[in-house]
Amino acid sequence: MFKPSKAEQMKLGKQAAAEVRKKEKVLPESDPRVQLVKRVGRRILSTFSEKEQPWEYSFDVIESKEVNAFALPGGPVFFYTGLLEKFKYEDELAAVMAHEITHVRREHWAYSQRDANKANVLLLGLSLFGGRRDVLNATDLLATFYSLKYSRQHENQADSMGFDMLVAANYNPDGMVLLFETLKQSSKGGKPPEFLSSHPDDGNRIRNAKTKIEKSPKEFPALTKINL
Repeated sequence: MFKPSKAEQMKLGKQAAAEVRKKEKVLPESDPRVQLVKRVGRRILSTFSEKEQPWEYSFDVIESKEVNAFALPGGPVFFYTGLLEKFKYEDELAAVMAHEITHVRREHWAYSQRDANKANVLLLGLSLFGGRRDVLNATDLLATFYSLKYSRQHENQADSMGFDMLVAANYNPDGMVLLFETLKQSSKGGKPPEFLSSHPDDGNRIRNAKTKIEKSPKEFPALTKINL
């Protein structure tokens, strides 16, 4: 009873996405980078049945040097141009997309919020009604979301299910390996990119992806170069 429902997640996600679009420089739909992100998102979603995707997805690109991407509860997904500039192949972008969509599908924010609500009730004596009313505030959602660090279990699940989505969408999962290697290289000698800051060790993620590729009986297509 502490976990926000799917309807609440979608309501919050839409409200928070509207706040992001007000505060950030979101590129117009006519921009080739936006069209690319939307096309990759649709291709990943095409691997699900209607029953498997009760969420309302949207795909936006923010003009910023920040190396980041995130998905809000219920389906809104945002990419920063700073991250897109790191990609040579569409398969790398698809790896991030599949990872973020998994956070939505598996309700990782809602489960993290559930745990936070439980802690608030236990430690501060808050009423359940008060906790839920707080959850329904989009500004609070943005503040808590940006500071949230998903559990290691959530991140590993997003990597694993994301890999399976890549394969199902007929992308080359080497794109996931390249993604992790690129981001690992970007973090050398300084602060890790935002996308990696709360994630499992990149070396382990690279090894895990390579192991899954080696064990897969499927033949993968060639990597698709991005041409913008």
